[in-house]
Amino acid sequence: MLSAEEIRDLSGIPLSENLFLTSFSRTRNNLRKISAILDFKIYRIPPATVLIKIAERKPIAVIIFKGRSVIVDEDGAILNRNPNLTLNVPNLEELPVISGIGTGEVVGEEKVDPKLSHLISGVIIELSSLLGSRRIQLELGGFEKISFLLDDMLRVKVGRDENIKRKMEVFKALMPVIANRWDQVEYVDVRYPDNPVIKYK
Repeated sequence: MLSAEEIRDLSGIPLSENLFLTSFSRTRNNLRKISAILDFKIYRIPPATVLIKIAERKPIAVIIFKGRSVIVDEDGAILNRNPNLTLNVPNLEELPVISGIGTGEVVGEEKVDPKLSHLISGVIIELSSLLGSRRIQLELGGFEKISFLLDDMLRVKVGRDENIKRKMEVFKALMPVIANRWDQVEYVDVRYPDNPVIKYK
C-alpha cells in the first residue's frame, strides 16, 4: 500500500552523516506516526545505506460518514488519516462498506471507537471468512438497528450490537437452508437468535 519514496521522505533519515554515529530516534518517531504501518525495523548497511523494513496493517473495511471515508484494520486503526501519504489499496472496491454512524460516535484521532472495532471483528471478519470475496455492506443504524446486505441481494437483520457472536452463529447455521436461493429471500432476521426468521418473497 505504501510508496517507498513517500516513506523515505517522511522518515526523515539524516543525510550526509556518519552511518554508525547517526541516531534514528527522529526517524522512529516519524514512522510511528504513520498509522498504516504495523511494525518496522531499521538496518544500517555499510558503507552508506539505511534499510527500513515495514510490516503494513491489513485493511479490512471502509467506513463512510458525512461524505468522508476511512479505511480501517481489524484493530480499528485508521490507515488513511495522514493527508501527506498515498495509500494504494489494491482491493479497495472489494472491502466491506460500513455506514450509518455519526462522526462523534466513531472516529477518533488514530482509531475508531472500541465498540465499532468489536463489531468489525464480530461481523465483518466472520462474514469474510464465511463468504470469501462477496460484497458486504454493513448498516449500523446507531448500533441499534444493525443489518447487512450481501452482494446487493441478501438482507440480514441483526438488531442491537449485543450477542453478535451468537447471532452470527445462527446466520451461519441458516446459510445451507438458503443456499443458491438468495434471490427468493426478502430478508433473514437473527435479531432474536433463539427464534430466527427467513422471510421469502
